[in-house]
Amino acid sequence: MMKIEKSDVWQRHQLAAVESMQRDLARYTHPVIRAVGLCGVAYLASWAVVLVLGSGAGAMVVVAAVSAAVLVLGAPAFALAVWVERYLRRRLEDHMS
Repeated sequence: MMKIEKSDVWQRHQLAAVESMQRDLARYTHPVIRAVGLCGVAYLASWAVVLVLGSGAGAMVVVAAVSAAVLVLGAPAFALAVWVERYLRRRLEDHMS
């Protein structure tokens, strides 16, 4: 049986293609990850203010509610963005070794 191996040129071409895909997709994944992370920080910070100030922080309850809604609605996009980033990094690491 004949064993076929990929040439170094082909492996470098695949690595360049994966790096290009990662750069192109990062334009979409990084903003999603940042936005959901920022809403998470806003959610936690607003509830901390509500706990410290009590009922005098009515506006912070609104901030907490809006940021919680964004977190819930953005969770699937966040999960997909993180999965894509991890998948492409794994592919790059596999090609590097």
